Amino acid sequence: MVLYSLKIILRRLFKDKAFSTISLVGLVIGIASFLILFLYVSNEKSFDKHFNDHERIYRVTSIPGGREETLWARSLGIIHTATARIPEIEDAIQFSHCEVGTIKMGEQTFQQNDIMSVDENFIEMFSVQSKVGDLSEITRPNTVFISEDFAGKHFKNENPVGQIISIEALQYARNIGNYEIRGIVKNTHPKTHFKYELLLSQKGGLQERYEAQPSQKTQWLYNYIKLRKGALPREVENKLLSYYDASSLKQTRGPKDYQFQLVPMDDIHLKSNFRFELKESSSKINIGLFLFISFVILLVSLLNFVNLTIAKLIKQSKELGLKKSIGATQGQLTSQILAEVFLFCLVSIILAFSTIEFIKPFVNKFFEIDFNIYYSEPVVALSVLLVLGFCLGLTAIFVGLFLLRKTSAIEILSGKINYSGSHILKSLLVLQITIVIIIISSTFLVNKQINFVLNQPLGFDKENVVVINLKDFSNDPAVFARELEKQSQIASVGFTMQHFGYPAQSLPLEGLGIDGTAEMVFANYNYLETMNIQLLENWISPSADTVRGMVINNHLYKRLMERHGSMEALKTFNESQPLESDQTRINFVGVAKDFNYSSAHEFVGDFAFWLGESNNLARFIHVRINSGSLRTGIDKIRETWNTYYPGQEFDFFFIDETISSQYKAETILSRILFAFSIIGILISILGISALALFISQQRTKEIGIRKVNGARVSEILTLLNIDFVKWVVIAFVIATPIAYYTMNKWLENFAYKTSLSWWIFALAGLLALGIALLTVSWQSWRAATRNPGEALRYE
Repeated sequence: MVLYSLKIILRRLFKDKAFSTISLVGLVIGIASFLILFLYVSNEKSFDKHFNDHERIYRVTSIPGGREETLWARSLGIIHTATARIPEIEDAIQFSHCEVGTIKMGEQTFQQNDIMSVDENFIEMFSVQSKVGDLSEITRPNTVFISEDFAGKHFKNENPVGQIISIEALQYARNIGNYEIRGIVKNTHPKTHFKYELLLSQKGGLQERYEAQPSQKTQWLYNYIKLRKGALPREVENKLLSYYDASSLKQTRGPKDYQFQLVPMDDIHLKSNFRFELKESSSKINIGLFLFISFVILLVSLLNFVNLTIAKLIKQSKELGLKKSIGATQGQLTSQILAEVFLFCLVSIILAFSTIEFIKPFVNKFFEIDFNIYYSEPVVALSVLLVLGFCLGLTAIFVGLFLLRKTSAIEILSGKINYSGSHILKSLLVLQITIVIIIISSTFLVNKQINFVLNQPLGFDKENVVVINLKDFSNDPAVFARELEKQSQIASVGFTMQHFGYPAQSLPLEGLGIDGTAEMVFANYNYLETMNIQLLENWISPSADTVRGMVINNHLYKRLMERHGSMEALKTFNESQPLESDQTRINFVGVAKDFNYSSAHEFVGDFAFWLGESNNLARFIHVRINSGSLRTGIDKIRETWNTYYPGQEFDFFFIDETISSQYKAETILSRILFAFSIIGILISILGISALALFISQQRTKEIGIRKVNGARVSEILTLLNIDFVKWVVIAFVIATPIAYYTMNKWLENFAYKTSLSWWIFALAGLLALGIALLTVSWQSWRAATRNPGEALRYE
């Protein structure tokens, strides 16, 4: 019986190839699109869930007063000392992470990513697994464990245990010492908010730095704790604050007031957007919106499928009526239909997974995401069941409730029912077009906003600026800069310890008589010239050989003038403040035009440049290349670099690309909306085309009679197209307020935002109307140009 039913189903599918193909293609596209976004979101939401007791692990942050808007993932060293006195804490670890360091193996020196210094508690808390060696040896001085990837890349089949790695530079620390490889650890789990290639011991070369941390207000370390069951994070935060307030550290130089915050580890990947994150998080990417889009596309494809299924069943209505007349129950007929739908959906799901595997590299590259399918995880099976459930559920509701229940066998067999005007088909199609219009208008708005922020005046010139990351200061960078400036392709060269978008230093403003903290960057005067940062006030002596002092932005200048009234009064106040032995009195040398150091997500705040000529400022060498000389300029820079720094990698980037990367979330959203707008339009074209074919077939006799009575082709086209125009207009009226509200809420994420123009919605509506008319007109033209004799004989 099962084989017979399967045979009948397959015969019916192959008999109506046009409807079956359109339904299959539309469903495969929709399911594949849904699975890509749904499984990507599921992967993102499952980060760090593989750790034991992950729900009790927290990252501790320390927030200096006035810097609540610029949070750091790193925190004070005193936190680790305090945890020993808080009974609610079961375990605590501190570790350092270097995103890019310099190491030497044998005679080869190279840059190495993701170097961490850890202890045995880190090994236990984060379930580090050994492949070779005893992990307890991490407590020995100057030992290192390497990852599987590192071992495979540098040692291949050779046993690395006993080999020496020289750690030449870790961020601000240099010449750490020689470390002996004591084993190999398994690669970091792909769904973890950090990654390690080298695990260094905290004993030995780094021990002195660790021991000094509890008595310093530097935020170099990452602090994590595991709470005991039932412990409240807020109570632990208060106890950390009490410990700090009672310590001598509070009275030392730097911010006096701190807040301590426990961030659940489960929230770090999706909700934390702190500076110095261990790995790029997805906090700026609206995962909830992605999930919503995935269900919207699935809904569009399922509505299209259900619509086509109902249209196909209407064509088979006499068969259903005949079966009903000889005793078939509604349940039996519904079961037959659902069996066909189930088989169709199952084939579509299999084809969808095959399609995803084929296009996965393109998806990751185009959307700039890390998408993969982990078939062993329950969420994959859940997504399959979800698709099957939606498909069968929607079909059962519409077929059982609207097609079979209200139509008797006699009505079906007598042909009295005219399905071409079915409200079900109209409603489903209107809903489908409504969704497409919302997606199209959202795409236009997101692109408009991205173009707006990228073209927003920044207060500096980001074009044609190459930034070189200098790690070896053995040769004087000033000599390198002077040699570069001799080249005709080079306009200017400037030094800085940070670049735009990179976390800046903190400058407490209490000593200047106002509240809060400013962001501060160490640079030389040529840097201001290189970035074309304009000075509204310039107090630099023309006879000065070197420029040393502070340039503040106009935002901070206005605040200081509101407090003091004049620069003379400010200088008097500043000179009255006591200094510690290693502090320097601020010498104000200029006021810069306001610029946006971060992104258009934030308003311009207080900012200062501390100018000097120390070689240490050359961590990031900014080189402006003359217009039209970009390629030759890069070649000249590389050539000069290899002359002065032959043993160091030429590591560079363009500052405009770094600034653009601050809008990665918006760029990804734009691309996803664009791609899924195309997908929604394609599915709609398939659905409208099939429905136009169905309706023209339903009205074949009417068209033939009208043509016999003298109706022109244009009149027939108008007759058949007018209904589709009405559907698009209704969909536009429904979609516009929904899209307006949604996009208005999204724009609230930006400090600087574009206007929500009316043409966005008008263009989306016109585009939907044009697509519908072009699609319908083809089928209408075919029906209108048929021989009327054939049309009448058709009945």
